[in-house]
Amino acid sequence: MKRFVFFICCCLSLSFVACKSSTQTADSTTAIKEDLREKNRVNLTLLAQIRQLPGVTLRRGVPVFNKTTSTIATVGVPIEPLYVLNDYIVGNSFASVNQLVDNVNVKDIETLTGHEASFYGSRASNGVIKITTYQ
Repeated sequence: MKRFVFFICCCLSLSFVACKSSTQTADSTTAIKEDLREKNRVNLTLLAQIRQLPGVTLRRGVPVFNKTTSTIATVGVPIEPLYVLNDYIVGNSFASVNQLVDNVNVKDIETLTGHEASFYGSRASNGVIKITTYQ
């Protein structure tokens, strides 16, 4: 009986250690991703950082969402996404946002499409790229 109780205690303690180590592994993976993002923000230009976002591609040297690459741009209608910098609308020109933002100061870049982008009106019909800086 003593061996059985000892065996149960050992199994329980090992299961707690196993659960804790898997949590630590998930936390360390997240920490590694954050560390890599911090290092890359210094090494990569703003264009390269935006290009790495899911669903974004380059067309004629400017970022556009993949869903808009097959559409034909009409005169006066921008094919570029709307750029929002620190919750202020900059416009549909990557050149203007690139002049305002230094790649070292970029904290986070987020993409919005569909109903998420509808908050910004018709200018966001080709999506939104939200840039948050440290300043």
